[in-house]
Formats: sequence, C-alpha cells, structure tokens
Amino acid sequence: MRVISGRFRGRKLVTLEGMNTRPTITRVKEDMFNVLNNYFIFEDKVCLDLFGGSGALSLEALSRGLKFAYVNDHHKPALEIIKENFRGLNSDEFELFNLDYKRMLDFLVNSNKKMDLIFFDPPFAKVEYYYDFFKYIYEKELLNNYGILIMESELPLDMNKIEILNILKYKDFKNKHLYILRLEKGELENE
Repeated sequence: MRVISGRFRGRKLVTLEGMNTRPTITRVKEDMFNVLNNYFIFEDKVCLDLFGGSGALSLEALSRGLKFAYVNDHHKPALEIIKENFRGLNSDEFELFNLDYKRMLDFLVNSNKKMDLIFFDPPFAKVEYYYDFFKYIYEKELLNNYGILIMESELPLDMNKIEILNILKYKDFKNKHLYILRLEKGELENE
C-alpha cells in the first residue's frame, strides 16, 4: 500500500496484521480521493481520522495539502504503525491519540475544535454506531458547514436516518460500502 498523490506520493505504508485494522484498499481510496478532489480544497483544512488504522487516509490528505490531521486509534499497536507511517512529517501537521472513539469526539468538542473532513471507518459492523455518530457530530457541530464525511461500512446504511447530510457519492464494493457525505446547513447565522 502506498500514498497515491501529492508530496508523499509513492511512500510505502506499513499496515498491521489482523482484524483490528482493515486498511482501505487502493481502489476504494482512489475513488474516495477522486470525489474529494471535485468537492474539497485541502489547503487550510483540518481532518479527523477517528479509527486511524495505518493512518493511510489522513496521510493521503496531508500529502495533498491538508493543513492538520487529528489521528486516533484505540488499538495501541495500530498507533505504533501510524507513528511509523508518519515518520518525517512535521509535528505541527498532526496529533496522534489513543482514545476510545467517544472520548476522542468529546475531547474535540470540549476543545472547541471543528473539522472540515472526517474519516469514519470503525472496525465493527453494527450500524447503530453510525447513526449515533451522525447524531453526535450534528448536535455538537463538530463538522463545519460544507464539511465532508467519508465512511466505510460493511453493511449498507439507511440514508433516511441521515437526512442531515447530502450524499455526494455512494459505491458498493461488495464487501464494503463507501459513503461520501457533505453537511450543508445553508446560510449559517454567524456568516
């Protein structure tokens, strides 16, 4: 697995063996970033990689000009892999965390952090977690207006339960469902 584009293009990535992390396959990652290129300008933007795994998605975004990435993984061996993959990056480009995903979200909200891009690919299949996550980021306003959420799920999601986000792309990869969604609240009061 390698970084596809940008300043780290061709960098070989280390991945962790086992089911605690499931690296995004190259084809899915290419589709994901092709869509992002149409809807998202990376410069001066901040992302959250909530279940970092190998850090491949946030590293790809940083490679394309993302300003800063919060990368979290509750599995300590995964965090060591992320550190290895991020070797050589400036410390002002990212911050690594080893927290349960709910604690990570609470930390960001309590620190008044806002995200422009969120990668959400949990290592569990229960769809209830996805709906709880949507509700949380919307109610706590963690995702900036016109921010993008990229999700991978083993099971299809009921998009009627997620009316707050607009679908930019959906693709079924047989064993994985890719959703690229954007928050569009319309005119914000303080704009």
